[in-house]
Amino acid sequence: MILKIIYQLILLFISLLLVYDVFKEKTRMLQLTAALALIPFILRLLMIK
Repeated sequence: MILKIIYQLILLFISLLLVYDVFKEKTRMLQLTAALALIPFILRLLMIK
C-alpha cells in the first residue's frame, strides 16, 4: 500500500513537470512532444493500463 502511494506521488511529480514543460516551451513541436510523453503518466496515475 505504501509503495503504491509513493509510486503515485512520483508519477504526479513527473506529470506536473511535464505539464509545466508543455506551457513553458516556445515551439509547438516541443510542446507536442511533452504532451505525448505526458499521456502514459496520466494513465498510470489514474491506474488505467
